[in-house]
Amino acid sequence: MPKDSELRSQSDVRPDSFHDLEVYQPALGKHLERLRRDSGFAREEAASMIGVSTDTLRSFEDATWRPSMTRVVRLAKLYGTHPLQVLADVTKSIRPQTPKSDQVLHGLLFFCGVTPEQVDSSDDPAAEVESPFAGEPLGDVLRHLRSDHPLRLRGGMAIRREYETGISIRALSEKHGLAFGTVRALLVEAGTELRGQGGAHTGGR
Repeated sequence: MPKDSELRSQSDVRPDSFHDLEVYQPALGKHLERLRRDSGFAREEAASMIGVSTDTLRSFEDATWRPSMTRVVRLAKLYGTHPLQVLADVTKSIRPQTPKSDQVLHGLLFFCGVTPEQVDSSDDPAAEVESPFAGEPLGDVLRHLRSDHPLRLRGGMAIRREYETGISIRALSEKHGLAFGTVRALLVEAGTELRGQGGAHTGGR
């Protein structure tokens, strides 16, 4: 479990939330298998179409190995759904009481191995856009995080809020010192609806 000042200690988290982490991966595996079957794909066929072995796809569905977000995106596309909807549906299956507005965010947190209760929600969201990591520049922190690191989501959401004010991906790349592709990936991971070529790009070149 990640150790960070932005995550609450285990003593502050309700006990059954850790049980939810334990059941999350099996629930994700069962849901991926259900989506495959409902879409009419044999395991061998689906595995071939997303570029993995049949045994690898079986390990995802049997919950012996957690798929990367890239694999979830490919599977969701193959099965005709959105990857964030996949994660939201798994959250609903283990926490039916989760409000609809929180299902995607909680799904991303569970996928990263973090309970929603561990995330300190007392921070000022407005301040988080500029400094979500205790004053450290956003780019300096994010460029060293693996794609599955829980805090990457936090940074992605901060960049998403900036992007949704009209700032272009290129301008965000320059502002935070991150590669264009990294900023775009962070926005996609945060569930951002990207603007088209003709959309507004305030602050870009």
